[in-house]
Amino acid sequence: MPMRLGRAATRLDGQRERLAHRSSLFSRVRLGLVLAGVLTAAVAFSAQQSGLAWVVVGGTTVIFAIVVRYHERVAERIRSHDIAIRLRREELARITCRWEDLPSPVDVAGPLGVSESHAFAADLNLFGPRSVHHLFDTALSRDGSRELGRWLLDEGEGVADGTGRATERQRLVRELRDMPVFRYRLAVAAGLVRIHENHPFDGQILLDWLGRRQVSPGVRLLLGVLTGLAALNAALVTTHALGWTPALWLFSFTAYAAIYLLNSRHYEHLFDDAEHLYYQLRHLRPVLRVLERFRFHGRPALEALCRPLQDGSPSRELARLSRLAAAASTQKSEVLRLVLNILVPWDLLFSVRLARAGERLHRELPAWLHAWRTLEAAGSLAAWAWRHPEAVFPAFRGDTAASASREDDPDTTLLEADALGHPLIPPEERVSNDFALGGAGHVVLITGSNMSGKSTFLRTVGVNVVLARAGSAVAASRMMLRPCRLFTSINVSDSLGDGMSYFYAEVKRLRALLDALSQDSGPPLLFLVDEIFRGTNNRERYAGSRAILEALRRGRGAGLVTTHDLELIHLEGLDNRHFREHIEHGRMAFDYLLHNGPCPTTNALAIMKMEGLPV
Repeated sequence: MPMRLGRAATRLDGQRERLAHRSSLFSRVRLGLVLAGVLTAAVAFSAQQSGLAWVVVGGTTVIFAIVVRYHERVAERIRSHDIAIRLRREELARITCRWEDLPSPVDVAGPLGVSESHAFAADLNLFGPRSVHHLFDTALSRDGSRELGRWLLDEGEGVADGTGRATERQRLVRELRDMPVFRYRLAVAAGLVRIHENHPFDGQILLDWLGRRQVSPGVRLLLGVLTGLAALNAALVTTHALGWTPALWLFSFTAYAAIYLLNSRHYEHLFDDAEHLYYQLRHLRPVLRVLERFRFHGRPALEALCRPLQDGSPSRELARLSRLAAAASTQKSEVLRLVLNILVPWDLLFSVRLARAGERLHRELPAWLHAWRTLEAAGSLAAWAWRHPEAVFPAFRGDTAASASREDDPDTTLLEADALGHPLIPPEERVSNDFALGGAGHVVLITGSNMSGKSTFLRTVGVNVVLARAGSAVAASRMMLRPCRLFTSINVSDSLGDGMSYFYAEVKRLRALLDALSQDSGPPLLFLVDEIFRGTNNRERYAGSRAILEALRRGRGAGLVTTHDLELIHLEGLDNRHFREHIEHGRMAFDYLLHNGPCPTTNALAIMKMEGLPV
């Protein structure tokens, strides 16, 4: 895959270089046409051949316009190639996890209201630099990035027997995974917008703006009065010019001008509104054109999603609105604006027409934006699955294949996975593990030395559960998941601003975990707890940890807990697992494999000794 993407980027570089040469040639031709036309026309005029001169001017103008049109097409192809080259290089960076070559992450946690108290977002590195969202997100609109964020934050009720949100998203992602050409076309169309503007398109801003632009009460009556006065002005000017009436038009025009100017508040923002609408619609048209023309034969999920776009013709509707906005932009020319408004109430007329068109667009736009942002979110997950053919789509409880694959009862097994790895680790560096988590009361206690992989394994389980519920493929060779809620306690930290110590912050987090575990409604809880009560002394840590572990065993959930307290391994009812290490050439080495039973070794003193501490 990396070699193929590298060859594609090199090929596109060559094509782009040839297009740049052609663009340079068109520039020289345009300059030559202008010089030749001016020189030839000047010679013809000096020879008293004005007819020939005007023919030369007209012919040169027509040829120049044709050349300009072809030059613009070449320039558009250059922009498309620039986008394609960037996309290929980003794809390569995503495969190898070269974070410095990826675009800056889009801030979605803030707009989505994600706080440190969220059940799992902060602990699993879902958002921000070098995060799951940063690696997966290929959306070129803010709406698409936020939609992907919403999917990653799904609370879990959507995992059901073939009918939940996760299953519906997975169908969409499966269909998109095998459509790289369509995803490429959509990305290029959206990327053209990003080159024109230095920020991603945000459909919510356009929707909010349209919602505020409504026709004020009484404006239609005012427009009718002014239109009648304008017609009366024209009639009286005509009759006066023919000598049939005195200059009565002065009175009607005075009334027309007074009424028009006194109501300028209804149209004074016309140019700004028209300009804003024109550029916002330019964002949407290339993307909607791709979506409404592409035929998703044999892909029912995509057909259903894009049906609102393909039943109508959004791009034509936007083209009509763009022409209306362009016509309203005559305020750029003060002279033309004055002439038009003397003849008819031009500004007020187009203010009303723009407001009416905006009302129609405000009704239709949400369905169009929903299709686009859903495609971008699903396309981000599909692109990751396409880049990683070793990844698999998880089966959810109730799927026949999942039930038949193991002898275990799927109703009592919360999670099963073979070769489970962390998606943020490159495949060539990733160490994978087989793992199964039973039903309510199953608590896996993981012991092991420092740096052996305990915390990473918790995040591995959590991130893959999040991806499964989002509809994505997962970093495993097989995975089965039943409906569950997710709660983590991994990155607990103190807060100087709130005057909260690390230990108290951990206590509050575990209190929230037990509250979630005691809920009688909803699916069971899958919990992940890292190094329980590490912020207090040994004696109290052991007593507190034992009490918490017993509460976890009695609750409506199952999960994993890591600890350095080897005394806890003797508690009844726990499933002990461990990570181990060994000394190799005077250095600590880890295999990052999950082993059965409690950890037989420790390494704290060895690490201290290797670093020269007096132990």
